Amino acid sequence: MSTISTLDQSRVIAETNATDSYQNLLFSLIQFWMYTGVYPRRVTVVTHEFKRARFMQCHFPAVGLVPVGLEQEDYTHKATVIGINPPEEITLPDTLTRGEATNGIGLWREDLYGVNPDLVGKRVRRGWSPGMQNYTFSCLGLESVVLNLILYDGGDHCNKWFPKRESLPWSYTRHDTTKGL
Repeated sequence: MSTISTLDQSRVIAETNATDSYQNLLFSLIQFWMYTGVYPRRVTVVTHEFKRARFMQCHFPAVGLVPVGLEQEDYTHKATVIGINPPEEITLPDTLTRGEATNGIGLWREDLYGVNPDLVGKRVRRGWSPGMQNYTFSCLGLESVVLNLILYDGGDHCNKWFPKRESLPWSYTRHDTTKGL
C-alpha cells in the first residue's frame, strides 16, 4: 500500500544533541531559532501522555514558557502537550504511571534543570558529556540569557527556578499577551 506524503521535508528539523526531555525542549527552541532567525510563538510537544505533568509542571516553567491548556487562549506564547501513550498490550498504564513517578517527574520535581547525579547520570548513559554544552552552544551567537540558562546549575539546592526566565527571548512576559495572533 502506497501513501502520498504532503510533508515538506525542507521544513523538518531534527534536534540531535538532547538526551532527556528537558534538553529536548530547550535545545529545540534553540534549533528553531538557528533555522528561522526567530523563536517560536507557540510550542507543542508531542510525547507520551504519562509525561504531560513533567512538561506542564517542570519543563515549560523551567524555560520560561507558560503551560496553557487547550481551552485557554489568553497567552500569545504558550506551550501545550499532545500525549499519546503506547497501547495497553505493550505497557500497562499503571506501569507507566509508576515509572514516571519514580524515574520521571519524581526526579524532575527535585531537580528542575537536570544537574543532580540521578539525571546527570541518565544523560551520561545516553551519550552526554559534562561540559558538552560549552562547545555545542557557545559559538552560535545566542543571547547571553539563553547561554546562562543552558549553563544554569539550579541555584541553591539545585532546584531554584532560573532567575531570568522572564528575560528569555521566547518568554511570554517579553511580549504583549493581550493581543491575538
